[in-house]
Amino acid sequence: MELMGLCQICGKPSVLHTCMLCGSNVCADCFDAEHGICIRCKN
Repeated sequence: MELMGLCQICGKPSVLHTCMLCGSNVCADCFDAEHGICIRCKN
């Protein structure tokens, strides 16, 4: 299921991915698909 909305990191309207660590809904640019986490948790 795809979730549409605003990225919780950059604010861009997009299809969102959910970070497995913090639960943030983020766009593809702010998501590390290989690890399933957002860029905040990655850093």
